[in-house]
Amino acid sequence: MDEAKLILFHIGPVQDFIRSSRRSRDLWFGSWLLSELSKTAALEIVEQNGGDLEWSLIFPAPETLSELKSDSFNVANRIVARTKKAPTELAEAVRARVLSRLREISDETFSRVEDTAEFDRKTAELQVDDLLEFFWAACPLGNDYAKARFEVESLMAARKVTRNFYSSTWGSSQAKSSLDGLRESVIPKSAYNATNERELRRKYGVSKGERLCGIGMLKRHGKRGGQDHFYSTSHMAAMTLLDRLDESHKKAVDEYISTLKELGIGPDALNTVPIPHKIFGCNDGHLLFSERLAEFFEGNNLEQAQKALDKFLKEAFGGDKPNPYYVLLQADGDNMGMIINEQKTIEQHKDLSRRLSMFAQKVDPIVDNHRGCLIYAGGEDVLALLPIHTALDCAKTLAATFAQDMSDFVVVNPDTKSHIQPTLSVGLAIVHHLEPLSSALETVRQAERYAKSIRGKNALAVTLTKRGGSERTVGGTWGTVDQRLEYFIELFLKEEIPAQLAYELEALAITFEGPGEGYSVVPHGAISAEVRRIVGRKKAEGGTRDISEDVAKRLADLVESRDMTVGQLADELIVARELASAYKLSRKEEKR
Repeated sequence: MDEAKLILFHIGPVQDFIRSSRRSRDLWFGSWLLSELSKTAALEIVEQNGGDLEWSLIFPAPETLSELKSDSFNVANRIVARTKKAPTELAEAVRARVLSRLREISDETFSRVEDTAEFDRKTAELQVDDLLEFFWAACPLGNDYAKARFEVESLMAARKVTRNFYSSTWGSSQAKSSLDGLRESVIPKSAYNATNERELRRKYGVSKGERLCGIGMLKRHGKRGGQDHFYSTSHMAAMTLLDRLDESHKKAVDEYISTLKELGIGPDALNTVPIPHKIFGCNDGHLLFSERLAEFFEGNNLEQAQKALDKFLKEAFGGDKPNPYYVLLQADGDNMGMIINEQKTIEQHKDLSRRLSMFAQKVDPIVDNHRGCLIYAGGEDVLALLPIHTALDCAKTLAATFAQDMSDFVVVNPDTKSHIQPTLSVGLAIVHHLEPLSSALETVRQAERYAKSIRGKNALAVTLTKRGGSERTVGGTWGTVDQRLEYFIELFLKEEIPAQLAYELEALAITFEGPGEGYSVVPHGAISAEVRRIVGRKKAEGGTRDISEDVAKRLADLVESRDMTVGQLADELIVARELASAYKLSRKEEKR
């Protein structure tokens, strides 16, 4: 009998591919595509091993082939498996199958686009063929799984820094893609000269200043299984108002949409969300933003459309306008490397794989229940779009669910001898709905890194990026920072503290605390006394009464006890105020 080998596959690219997204649809399809290619690789591994799913796959470890093939089952870009075939033979078969699946998806997409628009398909296909990043490493399995896994991981690390370089076969004088600037655009220059903005959007899915390479065309027009639509970032931001719609608003909604149709809005701007809203239907929330209407109308028609929007907002929401901010959520499991290393047998590793898959299956319903939309959930990795008024609750639920599902996997830290179990650290980025998605993705990655840098992890970090303002990040462990934020939100909702308080504390921090954490140009006691003085002279409920003694003492004690600096207190209050304004706009405080 042939000797069994342990083989590890890496399929990419990952971060650069995901990062190069200008629209939520690019991100949504790109994340699915990577999972689909990894799933294809896993299926080929099973087939090459005679269809023996149970023996072949270690990570992922689906119970059945139907589960592996399911649209809801995501596969990470790293696959660990066993094989008795020659590793080179298996790797060649897997690579061929993955490339074939990539071409199948791109061919369907390009043929559909080609029906209505001219583009350089040959170059697009060459660019897609060059996309795949495929690495593998293998070693004899033997009787010591932990030793074999360490060896194959070491080989993979060496392989990933040994790169193959090939010259491109599609170089031209065309402008580079707007998504990443790496590849030439496949949309002809003549399309921009002869086509108006609306036709460009209908045919190519681009604006006047936007260029797409073959990869960009695939992201912008590809279908994710049977799905063709995804929520825009504007839709997520508009949920603060959409959540308030009920049957009494149906007439106003119908009148507004009818007016837009009469003014000539194209079908590409309507019926674009995957799951219909009970009142707003399949129409995207971008129709609630006056600035977005300029994408669909010009001149007098634009003016009439904006008047119709003002009328609708007044009738449905008393003139309230949607909060222009939404949230990107990115989460990752803590201590997973240590946990995986403690799985000494294949069965233990497969049990861990299945538990991670079980959590991933729960993520979509959790995000959906919080009015958000899931982009990716594979193992302990999560990426999602959320309305600002539900994001904190969603993050808490995900962290609690992960901790519960993974509670059996406890290991001892060899350095501290303390017990460690998997936890979930979450980064939240509050960003403007018109902010380039690539910038928003970088912001949420930084927030997640901040959370992962907190000692002991099991943490939350929230980054608020205001247009025209500075970026600020707050963070701490679950059970601490989230509870403080919720307390501060309640204070703002009940008007127990004024909005100006946070900015006076920020000015105090800039003056006396200096540049680094723990650094101060005056004694700590003096700063604490000044905090008490500032809080003590502020008024609550619009200036009608003093801040209560209990609230004033609790705020001042946070600084005096050195639980946080004045600057950190100011930042948390500013973030909490932003969340509270969204809660108030969505009427969330009335439903609590």
